[in-house]
Amino acid sequence: MATQLTNYQCPACTGPLHFDGASGKLVCDFCGSSYDTAEIEALYAQKEAAAETAAQNKEAPRPTPSGARTKPPGCAATPARPAGRS
Repeated sequence: MATQLTNYQCPACTGPLHFDGASGKLVCDFCGSSYDTAEIEALYAQKEAAAETAAQNKEAPRPTPSGARTKPPGCAATPARPAGRS
């Protein structure tokens, strides 16, 4: 008996995949695409690794170049002043 249930989405259309016992593959309910279980698990592992890397990169502070001025978050750029009139 299965000890874990995992729901996968079709890489082609994001529809739900179901296991087809006759073919031994995961089949999309909407577009009919079929995938090997190992293929889908590898794809999801790659996506998870990419998400973890992106999260780590987002947490790391970015160094500012020397002498660069920074503005507080949400501060809009200051518009240029019009040329003076004589």
